[in-house]
Amino acid sequence: MTEASRTPRLKLGFHTDQAERIRAAYLGTRAILPPSTLSEFLEAAVLETIERLETEHNNGRPWDVPSAGEIKSTSQTGVGRWNRA
Repeated sequence: MTEASRTPRLKLGFHTDQAERIRAAYLGTRAILPPSTLSEFLEAAVLETIERLETEHNNGRPWDVPSAGEIKSTSQTGVGRWNRA
């Protein structure tokens, strides 16, 4: 596959206090589970959760793709776990 034929991939990042635990789980399972890189491991874990949430909260269907700039912080929208009573 040439560089020009690759589909562009978005990069996601996050901050966590659980980095050591995440790395340990990856290292502890990489010899026996399919993901061969830490990025693949993280993507698989996130997609597993997304599929569960789609099943539980969206009739098993993927949600519509958000438009650019649609994802806002809880302080910007007033919606989210920080604003629950």
